[in-house]
Amino acid sequence: MPLFSLSSFRIGGNADLAVFPRTREEFIKALSVLHKADVPTVVVGNATNVVFPDEGYRGVVLFTTSVLDCTASGCVIDVGAGVPISFIATMAKNASLCGAEFAYGIPGSVGGAVFMNAGAFGGAMSDICVRSEYFDMESGVCGVLEGTAQRFGYRTSAYEHSPNLIILGARVVLKPGEKDEIATLMREIMERRRSTQPLEYPSAGSVFKRPEGHFAGKLIEDCGLKGTRIGGAEVSTKHAGFIVNRGGATAGDVRALVEKIRETVLKETGVTLECEIRFL
Repeated sequence: MPLFSLSSFRIGGNADLAVFPRTREEFIKALSVLHKADVPTVVVGNATNVVFPDEGYRGVVLFTTSVLDCTASGCVIDVGAGVPISFIATMAKNASLCGAEFAYGIPGSVGGAVFMNAGAFGGAMSDICVRSEYFDMESGVCGVLEGTAQRFGYRTSAYEHSPNLIILGARVVLKPGEKDEIATLMREIMERRRSTQPLEYPSAGSVFKRPEGHFAGKLIEDCGLKGTRIGGAEVSTKHAGFIVNRGGATAGDVRALVEKIRETVLKETGVTLECEIRFL
């Protein structure tokens, strides 16, 4: 299975096998079977924040994109790991619920959003996610993390430090609001995305976490790195916090460009940039 075709970056070699469970039950069954068989397995959502290796993956890549269970009651929405996070914002708007507007236009899935506490425009999953469900690969049982047990931080959560716990879904709690006001804010957010981000090229979103007291994109731009290219990978001329695939970029190109950026910014500003995208 060619991974480049399944990645927002359009990068990656072949995996031995790609699996697309259609329900939460199939997802759990696949995880259990693969773990018991000791098959190398990596779980991804929409693959919008990852760089697949050029040489491919010797094992199974399990995609959650079809795990789309979703129920709503009042201000509470329960969603499966594969539900696009942007869908929560749209669903909330239709129900006149506010608090999820920040998620509009974020291309990732709920599982990935919880894993890294995704956020934008002043909001984050930690603001609305009150509990998350997981499958423990080691014990073979399902469990729940609630509230502070999820250990949300800036672009991190308890799951980042517990690789055996695979996110199955999440519960978000929102607040009543005015539908027209919510819709207006969502339109404004989308317009800001279109005007400031290089959505016309394949990418994996913001490459670096925001350093305390700084903005990664501004640091990179101030160092004169906008437009810098290695192979097909380029520091976006529209937003220096993005690396885009201008055609034929490889994982090696992206990794080399990331290192060039980190070294240059550290040398010129003393700030160490930490990657937000994941290299598998």
